[in-house]
Amino acid sequence: MYLVRPADFADLPALERLAQQAGIGITNFPANRERLNDKIASSRRSFQTDVVQPGDESYLFVLVDTSKDDIVGCCGIDAMVGTDAPFYSYRIDEVVHASPQLQIHNRIPALFLCHDYSGTSRLMALVVDKAHQNTTAMSLLSKARLLFIAHYPERFTKRLFAELRGESDKHGYSAFWDSLGKHFFSMDFQKADYLSGISNKHFIADLMPRYPIYVPTLPESAQEAIGVIHEKSSKSADILLDEGFEFRGYVDIFDAGPTIEARTESLKTITRQEIGKALTVPDASKGDMHIISAGHLEHFRVTAAPAEQQVTGLGLEVETQERLSISAGHQIQWAKL
Repeated sequence: MYLVRPADFADLPALERLAQQAGIGITNFPANRERLNDKIASSRRSFQTDVVQPGDESYLFVLVDTSKDDIVGCCGIDAMVGTDAPFYSYRIDEVVHASPQLQIHNRIPALFLCHDYSGTSRLMALVVDKAHQNTTAMSLLSKARLLFIAHYPERFTKRLFAELRGESDKHGYSAFWDSLGKHFFSMDFQKADYLSGISNKHFIADLMPRYPIYVPTLPESAQEAIGVIHEKSSKSADILLDEGFEFRGYVDIFDAGPTIEARTESLKTITRQEIGKALTVPDASKGDMHIISAGHLEHFRVTAAPAEQQVTGLGLEVETQERLSISAGHQIQWAKL
């Protein structure tokens, strides 16, 4: 079975392994020990801080295979991006060119550099070990973040977004980057992606072109990559799209992967979540699968298990209660998986 909990310093070696396995393109989860250690430290501070409105907090969670006590996945939430430097994206829009004299009216797609997501909460870095990329593990890890947001709405903005990894191969080649970004940064995609993950992003503002990029001027391979999801991110993308996230015409400036967004109150897990007491039942195997959370902030725990909906609460087996470090009568939060 699986458990989601906040990350701790003892998890660092496992997070390094996951980052290396994730490969290129997940900018906010670099395979850099110092940066990952900083992410854990920032997360621990955020869990321990009293918050009345979102700021520069970040929260990092790990997925534990409880049968072996192994870390097999991770995910995170940034309470608000763009607090120290603008958060850049490309907005896909159209430029109109018209000549009444020639009776020509063209609408040309173009990429506009913007920071429209600055000041918005971001779901980030969902990475799962290859051996555990099953529906239960990935859904639990992804949706656990939403239960946390539902429990602590004051810590996040009313709008959420997530960046999905765009197309690149195992050698770090990105057709979009090679056709555009490479000309301004004078480095390959792999290095730019790595630098973006371990340092502040002021260099992006210094080097990126300020004027619209007309899409038809890019090579066909680059045009075809715009808004395309990397095959390794398709499962995590499907979970978010099923929750209610939508593509609104924004893409990543490095690999042109799509950015999806949603209003917090519209997401399925958040609108359907319930709060009540944990009840004990001897056998819940015939009940529906639920994601169930318990605990306050740094003691927050989430698991997936069969459970029985009852008038006064949710019926859980003792094993499930022990996994959450609770007993009958404790307040819990749940939603059908």
